[in-house]
Amino acid sequence: MKILKIVLLIIVVVALLYFFFNNLDLAEVAKIIKDINPIYPVVFLLGLFFQFFIRAYRWRIILSPFKKSISIYSLYNYIVIGFFINSIVPGRLGEPARGVLLAGEIGIKKSEGLASVVLERMIDFLMIIVIFFLSLLFLEKTDSPIFVSLKKGAIVLFPIIVFIFFLFYLINIEGMSGFVEKLIKLTSKPLPLKYREKWIESLGNFLKGLKLKLSAWNYIKLLLSSLLVWMWLVPLYWFLMKGFAFGSGVSVMQTVPYFSIIVVSAAIPTPGMTGSLDAASKLGLMELYGYTGITTNQAGAFTLLVHVLILIAILIPGIVAIKMKGLKIRSILGITERDEVS
Repeated sequence: MKILKIVLLIIVVVALLYFFFNNLDLAEVAKIIKDINPIYPVVFLLGLFFQFFIRAYRWRIILSPFKKSISIYSLYNYIVIGFFINSIVPGRLGEPARGVLLAGEIGIKKSEGLASVVLERMIDFLMIIVIFFLSLLFLEKTDSPIFVSLKKGAIVLFPIIVFIFFLFYLINIEGMSGFVEKLIKLTSKPLPLKYREKWIESLGNFLKGLKLKLSAWNYIKLLLSSLLVWMWLVPLYWFLMKGFAFGSGVSVMQTVPYFSIIVVSAAIPTPGMTGSLDAASKLGLMELYGYTGITTNQAGAFTLLVHVLILIAILIPGIVAIKMKGLKIRSILGITERDEVS
C-alpha cells in the first residue's frame, strides 16, 4: 500500500510538472528573472520570514488556557520545523509533529498540542475565505473560469466552516460537557473493547484542546492576529508582482484570488509543493491576469521565483531551529508515525 501511494504521488508530481513546463522557454524565463530588481524578491523573502512570528504569537493565544507565558521564540522554532518537514516529505507530517514536539517541551498533553494545530488550521481556512469574499468587492474582471470555480468553492465551504466553529462554541459551553462525553462513548462502540478506553481518553483530551477558554480581549487578539497572518502575506505577493511587467495592472485585492489558489494548492501533499504550487500558480496567473498581457514565460518566471523564495524562507529557518533544539529529522518523522497520542 505504501509503495502504491508513492507511485501515485510520483505520477501526480510528474503530470503537474509537465503541465507547468509545457510551452515554457526556459532561456526567456531565466532572462526575466535575471532582469528583476533585487528589492522585490528581498522584501518578499523577509516578509515570509517575519510571518512566522505572527503565527507564533497567534499560537500562544490558542495555547494560553493550557500554559501561560510560552516563549514566542520556542513557538517560532516549532512552527518553522513544521513547515520544514512539510517541505521535505509528503503528507503534511509537519503539522502533527510540531504540536507533539511543543507539547513535550512545555509540559502539556500531546493531544492538546495536536488540537491547537487543528484549531489553528481551521481558523486559517475561515480567514482566507473571509478575505476572498472581501476581495469580491474590489474586483472588476471576474469572468475567469478559475475565478468562478473559486467563488463557488468559497460559497460552499464558508457555511461549513462557520458550522464547525459553531460546534466548537457548543463544546465550550459548560452545560454541554455531558452531551459531548456521550457522543465520544458512542463513537467508541465500533472499536474492540481493549481500544475503547484509550479512544475515549484520547478523543476527550483532543476535544478539551479545542476549547478556547479565553477572555473577550484574547478572542479579539486571536481574530486580529489570524487576519494579520493573511493580510500580511497578500501584499507581499502583490509587491513581488510589481517586479514583473504584468504587475502594474494588478491591485492588492486582485491578488487575493491568486493567493487563494496558492493556499489551496498547498493542500496537495507533494514534498516541497513540487508540481502542485507550480501548476496552480501558472494556471492562476494566466487565467486571472490575462487582461494585463501576461505571457506564459512571465507566469513561469514569477512562479519559479515564488517557489524558490518560499523554500528558502522555510528550509533555512527550519534547519537552524532543528539544530537549536538538538533534534534529528528521523526522530521528528517517527513522532508522526506513532499511533498513541496521550
